[in-house]
Amino acid sequence: MKKSVIILTSLLVVFLFSGCANKVYDYSISTDNILTLKSFAKDGQTINLGDFVDNNNESTLMCRLATPVGTAKGSTFISYIKDAFKKELVVSDLLDNDAKTTIGMNLNDIYGSTLFGNAYWKFDVTVNSSNGEKMSVISRYDYESSYLATSACSEMQRSFVPAVQKLIGEIIKNHKFKDLLK
Repeated sequence: MKKSVIILTSLLVVFLFSGCANKVYDYSISTDNILTLKSFAKDGQTINLGDFVDNNNESTLMCRLATPVGTAKGSTFISYIKDAFKKELVVSDLLDNDAKTTIGMNLNDIYGSTLFGNAYWKFDVTVNSSNGEKMSVISRYDYESSYLATSACSEMQRSFVPAVQKLIGEIIKNHKFKDLLK
């Protein structure tokens, strides 16, 4: 009897606190972000993308100390964010490699939490412009989590795209963003 309880308890612990690798989905553009960016395009503004830097070069974060969550192609999170920003600019007719204004970004910190009742992605970035202006943005995207590690880590993975959409939205809707484009 005691052996059965130990085996069942062990299986329960493994089931609750383990999972498999989760890769975030490819970025899909945000209609809301496109509409905001198109307002800049109406003024004839164009933007080039410069360096997007993460000194830690992170490409995965651990979910519940058991499962890595990372990009599908193994690129760094900052590369994923740059590609996402680029997609938004292309669709908005703002991207121009010869533009006088170049925007870059430093990913100061990225954090993913899967705590039940307190699950979120958090980005701390500094956006800079070739004109010398810069701005800092801290973006937090909350989402539902679960007691089970497999479900919690799946939600962490699924919530990354909307978290990046929100980050880009908070950057481009910030009143200081216009100063970066001058």
